[in-house]
Amino acid sequence: MNNYWLCFLFIARFFYSGLANKDIGTNPAIEFDDLESSDSWLPAWMSWTPTSQQKVREAEKNLLDYVETESVGFFVNIGKVNGEECRVWTRRFGSAGSEVPLVMVHGMGAGLAMFALNFDSLASNRLVYAIDLPGFGRSSRINFSSNSTEVESQYTIIIEQWRKILGLQNMNLLGHSFGGYLTGLYALQYPQNINLLVLADPWGMTEKPEDWKPRRKIPEWAKALGSVLINFNPLWGLRASGPAGPWLVSRMRPDLMRKYEDLLGVGNTTLISEYLFHCNAQDPTGEAAFHSLMTGFGWPSNPLLPRLSGLDRSVQMKVFYGSKSWMTHLEEEDFIDAGVEAAVDVEYIEDSGHHVYADQYKDFNEALNSCLMKHDRDATFI
Repeated sequence: MNNYWLCFLFIARFFYSGLANKDIGTNPAIEFDDLESSDSWLPAWMSWTPTSQQKVREAEKNLLDYVETESVGFFVNIGKVNGEECRVWTRRFGSAGSEVPLVMVHGMGAGLAMFALNFDSLASNRLVYAIDLPGFGRSSRINFSSNSTEVESQYTIIIEQWRKILGLQNMNLLGHSFGGYLTGLYALQYPQNINLLVLADPWGMTEKPEDWKPRRKIPEWAKALGSVLINFNPLWGLRASGPAGPWLVSRMRPDLMRKYEDLLGVGNTTLISEYLFHCNAQDPTGEAAFHSLMTGFGWPSNPLLPRLSGLDRSVQMKVFYGSKSWMTHLEEEDFIDAGVEAAVDVEYIEDSGHHVYADQYKDFNEALNSCLMKHDRDATFI
C-alpha cells in the first residue's frame, strides 16, 4: 500500500510539474533561453571591458550548477517600457504545488544567481521565481526615465506585467536592498496580489538624519573627490577598470565571496566575482535608474517608510535585518510611529550584515521558510 501511494505521489508531482512547464511553453510572451550573440559588434577580447551578454549567461550558469534544485530559465517579454522592448530574465525553481509561490528580487548591482544559497531550501516545498531586474543581469538594458517618480512607476509596472504574464494570482514577494524598496512600492499599488511582503535589509527606508555623521572622519581630499564622483553611477569604476574588473571585485569584496564557500568550495569563490563583474560591466541603465532615486551618497530622495502608511491593511509584512548591517535599522515600533497599519513583523538575523540572505544563510532560510509556511495556512492559492 505504501509503495502504491509513493508511486501515485511521484506521478502526480511529475504531472503537475510538466503541466506548469507546458503552460509556460505555450505562452507567446515567454522566450526560452537560447545562446545569444554579444550585444556588441566588437569581440569581447577587443573591448576595453571584456564582457557580453553571453558571458553573463555563462557566469550565471557556472554559479547555478552548484544548486541541486532543477530550474528552468526564460525571458518574459512584457512589452515596451519607456519606448523600448523589455524582457525580464526569470528562473523558476522547484515544482508546482499548493503552496503560494515565492518571487525573489535582488538588490543594486546584483542578479538572481546571488540567491544561490537559498534556492535549495526555499524551493523544497514551493515554486520559487527569481528575476533579474531590467537594467541588471540578463534582463533588457532599457533606458529608464531620468525622473524619479517615473522610474518608480516603470519598475512597478514591470513587476505587475511580469506577474500577469505568468498568471500568478497570489505571491510571496521578497526584495533585498534596492529590490526591497521596489517590492515595497509594488505592494503599495497592488496589495491584492500579495500574500506576504518580505523586505530583506531594505534600502531607502528613511531619509538622511540631520545629525548623521560617518563612523570615521573623512579627509578633506576625499570630500572633494566625493563631490565629483557623486555625479557618476555607483559602479562606474568597475567598468573603467576594464580587463582588471574581475580581479578588482575579488579584491574589493573578498568578504562577499567567502559567504559562498559552503556552496562553491574554497577554491571556487571567484565564480562570484566573475558573475558580479559581468552583471555590472554591461550598459548600466539600472544603476542610472537607482542613481535618479537617491540623494547624496546612497540616501533615498523619497524614503519608503513614510509612504508605507498608505499600505493596505490586508498586506502582511515581514522585515529581516542583519544584526551587523550598515543599513538603517528599524523596529516594529518605527513602522507604527510612521503610521503603518498593516501587520509588520521585524526579525534580526544574528551575525549577519547587509547580505542577510547569504551571511547566515541557513538561519535566514529557516526563518523565511517558517514564516512562509505560517502564512500559507490562511492563503488561497489558485
